[in-house]
Amino acid sequence: MNTNGAIKLFIQKYLDFDLLIREKKGFDDASLNELITLLIKIKENLIHSDSIPKELAEIFLDMWGALTSSADLYEESKKNQIYEAADLLCYHARNICTS
Repeated sequence: MNTNGAIKLFIQKYLDFDLLIREKKGFDDASLNELITLLIKIKENLIHSDSIPKELAEIFLDMWGALTSSADLYEESKKNQIYEAADLLCYHARNICTS
């Protein structure tokens, strides 16, 4: 998969993941794992690039806040899981931005 394809797929999968959480339909571990796999692939594709595509940067800016703002809809264990997922996704986003 090329870089643009991986970015578009990541954005769509992230928006779907976030929507599930916002609509209080639960937390999907498989989707989180797929998002992390896509971020790793994107990092590999951008490793020699001096810039980050704007559409990806826009998602990165809002990712943590969007996910954690819905965490309070859930009981404590799910709330913590959402915060951990947001932290993990942002960790991989930072790796893309700093590599």
